[in-house]
Amino acid sequence: MISHIALPVFLAAATALASPSSTDSYAPYYVDCPEDIQLVRQPRSTSLAESEWVHGRQAQMVDSLGRYLENLDLADFNTAEYMRRVRADVDYSVPVIGWANSGGGWRAAMTGVGGLQAIDERTAGAREAKVGGLFQILTYIAGLSGGSWPVSSPVFHDYEPISEMIADWQVDVDRFTDADDDDYFEVIVEKYTAGFNISVSDFLGRAFATQVIPGVNRTWSSIPELPGFKNFSGPFPILVASSINTSSPVEDGLYVPSWDAPWYEWNPFEFGSWAAGFVPTKYVGTVPNENNTAEKCVENLDQASFVLGSVASAWNYWYLEAVSNDTLGTFSKRDGGVAKRDSYIDELVELVDEVFSEYFNYTVSQISNPSIPNAFNPDENLTFADGSEAGQSIPFLPLIQPERKVDFIYVLAKAHGLPFPEVPPVREMLARNYTLKPVLFGCNTNLTTTRDATSPIVAYFANAPYSWYSNYSWSTTNMSSAEANGVLQNSFNLLTQGNGTLDSTWTDCLGCAAIDRSLARVGMQRSQACEQCFQEHCWDGTLTAGVSDDFVLDPSLALDPSLSYAEWSEQHPDMD
Repeated sequence: MISHIALPVFLAAATALASPSSTDSYAPYYVDCPEDIQLVRQPRSTSLAESEWVHGRQAQMVDSLGRYLENLDLADFNTAEYMRRVRADVDYSVPVIGWANSGGGWRAAMTGVGGLQAIDERTAGAREAKVGGLFQILTYIAGLSGGSWPVSSPVFHDYEPISEMIADWQVDVDRFTDADDDDYFEVIVEKYTAGFNISVSDFLGRAFATQVIPGVNRTWSSIPELPGFKNFSGPFPILVASSINTSSPVEDGLYVPSWDAPWYEWNPFEFGSWAAGFVPTKYVGTVPNENNTAEKCVENLDQASFVLGSVASAWNYWYLEAVSNDTLGTFSKRDGGVAKRDSYIDELVELVDEVFSEYFNYTVSQISNPSIPNAFNPDENLTFADGSEAGQSIPFLPLIQPERKVDFIYVLAKAHGLPFPEVPPVREMLARNYTLKPVLFGCNTNLTTTRDATSPIVAYFANAPYSWYSNYSWSTTNMSSAEANGVLQNSFNLLTQGNGTLDSTWTDCLGCAAIDRSLARVGMQRSQACEQCFQEHCWDGTLTAGVSDDFVLDPSLALDPSLSYAEWSEQHPDMD
């Protein structure tokens, strides 16, 4: 049962709580802008700060790349010669590798962080499984919706071992039912009193951050001051969200994003869009004048909890599903006909709507999506929406920008005019069991949008059952340690193909794909072993003739096919 919220106490004390100059407050505040600031930067390249950081990251991870390849020990490949050539021109030669974590609520968070734990060389058994070390050579990591949690958490935990970070999450604690909601609303009142819009995303974001972000009132613009980030110890985090405006489609009185809605990204240095431009993350919420400057700048609107809430802003769909009995608002990644809603979600929708209405006089449409002052269009606030509502549950967009020059992307869970592999239709994915086993796309550069090596290779890992049925309800918010370990182990088995028992060549193939685009830049050819691996694991661009409709939509465990889902479910009733 979710407790009622005693908000009048907070409203009365709000003025004292929200000190404009206090960095301990959740509330944004105004400061004098730097004299030489140009607020909006045109999106012609990455920022100078990002470029310099990536340069440092590439130099830092050269030794990690050599260590990973030596441990992998690829057949018919001269690792020493490759590393000699890489060291001769690090900026040009080091592979640029990204990780894209799909959305899907707590499910996406746990399966995603399980994948990161699997590829962290500090995880017990990871190096022996030949995937340990891949985390150490990631340049970028991107997420949306629930996939934003495993993307945000490592950098704020200073890139400590992923297994230690997960322990800090305390996955058995439900941040909605076990926590005091008063604490969440107390800080929201600070922001409201300071004159900034508030929404359900402020409430949800505080709950999310309590789980995955250490400390309170951390900001994204403070990331560059964290020791791990300053030392280039882990990948560059990017979170993405879709958007809505007054021209967006309307369902039952609520705006929902169109499938061509603008996308926005948060990173430690900048916030913005590759269509509209970028502003310094530190000054998000500042609206420039006609000279692209301002006298007063907003600070502290980039709270880590608010950023989490802004990219997982699905309240409009939660509300639509609650009031329509799941006939409206169904996410792109879920089938409304089979999705099971937890009753507490409906209870939470009702309670929070009541609180915002009674104490803030906000309507459902006003609280459903977070909005901020818009530096790119001062006439209309910038309003966020969960990316999954716009038909995309995988955050490819920031990773396939040509300016970032990404060579290889891991995807856990067709881009027109942008470098990307060609991908088969859903029917072909099912026919070839690509929803049950990992697959590579783009190994043949002719099967890409650019027809050359500027398109990345993509490794796609669907969330399939290997040792655990991890496709549980997206709205699950906690689990026992045993259940969490089951999900984490399933991710490990997915990444390693059962530690090689299902496919002994897969981890070698991952290594081949990770360095493939870099090989051409250092003047080396693919090894015969890598060519063979790509023939086995890359989509060849053909479509299967005479495909039947007999697809495996309810698979058994890959590592224990004799155990049916019904039997497993009886053993684990809390995971329905």
